[in-house]
Amino acid sequence: MSEKLEYEVDHRAPPYEDVSTPPPAFSESKNSPQPSLHAQLTAARGHRIHDLVRCQIEPLLYAQLLEGATNCAFVIIPANIFTQQPHLATKDIVSSHNIENITVIRLHGSENKSAFWQQPGVIQELASRLRERLETSGHKVEPAPRAPIDSTQRTSAGDVQSQRQSSPSWLKKQFSTPGPQHDPTATTNYRLGWRSEEEDLPQSMLTQDEIRVFVTARHISFRVETEMGLLDTITGMVLWLEIEVGT
Repeated sequence: MSEKLEYEVDHRAPPYEDVSTPPPAFSESKNSPQPSLHAQLTAARGHRIHDLVRCQIEPLLYAQLLEGATNCAFVIIPANIFTQQPHLATKDIVSSHNIENITVIRLHGSENKSAFWQQPGVIQELASRLRERLETSGHKVEPAPRAPIDSTQRTSAGDVQSQRQSSPSWLKKQFSTPGPQHDPTATTNYRLGWRSEEEDLPQSMLTQDEIRVFVTARHISFRVETEMGLLDTITGMVLWLEIEVGT
């Protein structure tokens, strides 16, 4: 009986190939590599911008274009701006900037705060994404404007020399009569008005049916009624999206 049991049981050591090869369960338990943090942030940003353009801006935009509007704007209010005034509307805007068709869009949720939507990269991607959607729909879209020239770039040696020659001497600065634009406190801002430097640049004329897209962060004021029944003005930073159609 014992001889039969010893015959049936194989006491030999396994070959070297079987020992060195990992079991299938071990090789299948390896997790796939996770995307980088930058890739996750880029995907989340693109998803939020896509939802805003596709679900909120496009339906309102096409409705206004079908009514014959050639210049319309959208005031996009982040979730943490004007939280005490949840019912702001277009009629409450103090200055319309000479645009008749203005639509107010309120964003909701912790992911739609101003810290996200006021980033320069987000503003640029919002404008480019809207241009791409309009081009895909068959519209003629004006190319994105070029970046403004940085005024802090270094000047050449000849420019510096010419500036030194044209600048008044120390005696003239000390004893001459100050001009009308002289500000002894250096606090007066002579650049008045709501337009930014980029908006003051001359813009080319649009061809027929060509569309221009402009997106920026801007302070907008609303006229509201207080608890005492008095009118008050509140101002906050919002996204200003303007679309113009050539005629």
